Amino acid sequence: MSHWQLLSLTPDADERSIKRAYARLLKVHRPDENPDAFQRLREAYETSLAEARWRAQADEETLETPLAEPLPPAPEEVEIPVRDMHVERIEIPTVVSPPEPSLGQMAQWLVEGKERQLMEALRHWLSSEWLVPFEHRQQFEQCVLDWFESAPSWSPAFFEGVCQAMGWNEDQGNLPCAYWRWDRLIRHCEVQAFEETLRSDLDRFDADKLHGQAAALLLKPMSDARRRAMADHFTGLDWQRFTQLAETIEYQYPEVPERLELQPLDNWRDWLPATSYRGVSLFLWFALSALLVATLFTVPVNRDEPLAVLLMPFLMPILLWLGVKLYHVWTYVAVAAAQFDVWLSQRLVPRRWYRQGAGLLVLRHVVPAAVPAALACAWSDGAPWLRWVSPAVVFFGTLYFTQLALSGGRVSIWDRATRAIKLKIGRLPWHLLKREGVLAVLAVAATAAWVYSKLKAVA
Repeated sequence: MSHWQLLSLTPDADERSIKRAYARLLKVHRPDENPDAFQRLREAYETSLAEARWRAQADEETLETPLAEPLPPAPEEVEIPVRDMHVERIEIPTVVSPPEPSLGQMAQWLVEGKERQLMEALRHWLSSEWLVPFEHRQQFEQCVLDWFESAPSWSPAFFEGVCQAMGWNEDQGNLPCAYWRWDRLIRHCEVQAFEETLRSDLDRFDADKLHGQAAALLLKPMSDARRRAMADHFTGLDWQRFTQLAETIEYQYPEVPERLELQPLDNWRDWLPATSYRGVSLFLWFALSALLVATLFTVPVNRDEPLAVLLMPFLMPILLWLGVKLYHVWTYVAVAAAQFDVWLSQRLVPRRWYRQGAGLLVLRHVVPAAVPAALACAWSDGAPWLRWVSPAVVFFGTLYFTQLALSGGRVSIWDRATRAIKLKIGRLPWHLLKREGVLAVLAVAATAAWVYSKLKAVA
C-alpha cells in the first residue's frame, strides 16, 4: 500500500488536503493505542507532504519561466531533389544514468573518513539531472541517511554541511525521515562533538600540563600521589569544570570514555573539596566540654562550683578558632609533602577511609586529630579510666567526622540530621561565632569567671 492509499488521497492532492486527511486519520490511529499504525501514518504524511511541496515548487518554477520570443517567419519552401538530400539521424536520450562516483563508492568514502571528497561528490550528484524526478531524489536521500546510520564515525561539521546541501532543516520541518531517526543522528552529532572536545582537552594537557586539568584528573591514568598533588592546586573554577564534566559523562555520554579507551574515576565525588567542617567543630566542642565537665565533677574541690561548670563550654569556641588557624598553617606543610603523605597513608590508613588519596591522609588529617586527643589526655584529671577513654574517643571521633566532611557530594547521616534539626528549631546564630569581637568578649568573661571561681575556692 502506497502512502497515498494510506491517506485515502490521489497522487495530485495538495498540501491542504494532505493535512486534513492526516488530522482525520489521527483520530483513528492514536499513538498510545496503536503506535505501529501511528508510525506508518506519520511516515506517509511526511512523504506525501514532501512530494506535494516539491510538486508545488516545480509548478512555480514553470510559471516563472519567461515565454520564448516569437519565431521569425518561415522561409519560402524550396524544392530540393531527393538525390541531393542528406538526412542525419539524431538520437535523443530518453533515460539519464546516475552520475559518478557510485553510491557504494561514496558510502565507502564515509567509512574511510574522506569527508571532503565525499562532500564534493554530493554536490556533483545534487547538480545532476538524474535527481530531477522526485522518486530519484527521495531514493538518494534515503541512501545518504543509511550512510550516516551505518558509518561508525563522522564529524558534526560534515553532517551540518550535508544538511545545508540537501535542504534539511528541523526548524522548518524539512526532514528526510521520521523524528526518531533524526533524533538518533542528532544524538550521534552531540556525542562526536563532546568526544572531540574531550580529546582536545587531553591533548592540550599533554602539551603544556596547564590546560585541560579537569579532564586529566577525571580520565587520565596516574598514580594516587600525582592525582592528589594535582587536586591540591585546583581553584574553584577548576572544581566547577571537573564537576560539570563528570556529571556530563555520567548522565549524558557514558560511552565516550570507552571510545577513547579511558576509564573515569568511579569515586570522583570523593575528590570534591569539603564544603564544611562544621561537624568536626561541633564534635570537638561537645567532646572537650563534656570532658571538662566530667573532670570538674571528679575533682573534689570543684564539686560545688556550678558557675565554672556552666562557663567552661564558652571557652571552647575560642580554643577551636585557634585550632582552625593552626590547622590552616599545617595544611601548607602537608600539601608540600603530598607525595610522602600519600605513600604513608597507603600503608597505614584503611582503604575504606583512604579512598585512593581522596580520603584521610596521615599528615593532613591523622596528625592534626592527635592534637585534640593529646589535649583531652592532659585535661583528664580525677578518674584513671578517663585518661585512657577520652583521648581515644576524641581521636577516632575527629577522624570519623573528618572523613564524613571529605565525602564530597555524598550526603552523610550527620548532614541529614543537622538539616532536620534546623528545620525543627530554626537557624541558630552561628555567624556570631565568626566575629572576633564577640569571641574576645566571651573569652574575657569566661576567663574572669574562671579566675573568680578559683580564688573563691582557695579562700
